[in-house]
Amino acid sequence: MADITVLIPAHNAQATLGQTLDSLVAQTAANFDVLIVDDASADDTISVASGYQNRLRLDVLSLPANLGVAGALNQGLARISSPYIARLDADDIAHPTRLEKQWAFLEAHGNVDVCSSWMELFFDPPIKPSQILAKPEKNATIKTALIQYCAMSHGASLFRKRFFDDVGHFDLALDYAEDYDLWCRGALLGKNYANLPEALTLYRQHAAQVGQQKRQLQYQRDLMIKRKYISALLDGDAPGNLAEFFSLLTVFSNLGVAIQVIEESMPLLLKLGSRVSDQPTFSEIVSKCIGRHLKNAYQPG
Repeated sequence: MADITVLIPAHNAQATLGQTLDSLVAQTAANFDVLIVDDASADDTISVASGYQNRLRLDVLSLPANLGVAGALNQGLARISSPYIARLDADDIAHPTRLEKQWAFLEAHGNVDVCSSWMELFFDPPIKPSQILAKPEKNATIKTALIQYCAMSHGASLFRKRFFDDVGHFDLALDYAEDYDLWCRGALLGKNYANLPEALTLYRQHAAQVGQQKRQLQYQRDLMIKRKYISALLDGDAPGNLAEFFSLLTVFSNLGVAIQVIEESMPLLLKLGSRVSDQPTFSEIVSKCIGRHLKNAYQPG
């Protein structure tokens, strides 16, 4: 049995899938399989994948109907039995040492359930230089940062299979933010996270990305997930406007509204601050949120 199965959902990915698979051919790790879930593609995605079956231990699961990313991932997870599962998207690129380094880290840290890393964002077409997307390294900081954003990069992560056995699969009702929901559910169940402080996956930025096309839906899902996570940290108390307060996409209509929300949120913020695992990080997040909301809502004149 392979140590790792690389799980790649693919829908109409013929233009980028070859580069993604080339990056797996170049991996320094040897004992891994690749499972591509073809999500009812209408192009030559399957042909591109099949062309790599003599260079990779690769299997293709073809879905008769388009299920979306969350549905395709769940179909793939149901077929995997290897002890580790690596995620990679069909338009991204794995650094040659990615699987080796993440596997070695998890082997050396038995208490960690998921190891992700920083990512390098590159633009296709190359309209501006690439950027490093850093994420917090330690479990306590990651779980605290989850009140505001997705502090693990899903497409750069290596999971222990037992994580999915315990936490469950992706929630189809939260598509377009299914990974954020997964991280929050895992955190509430006591799962441990780590991010390696180097960019081991290159993340392609282009106009056809789900995140570019479904921005409003992602915002709505983001608020739903925040409310559930924050409420759980508050022992079931209603989260008030904390989801909107923490969201990086929220812009209040005017300064008066911003001030009112901040003032009304203070008692809950004090309670939440006593429940998070990294209080300095929490304080920094709250301070930046207040400054951002006041700045964005202020309209001079």
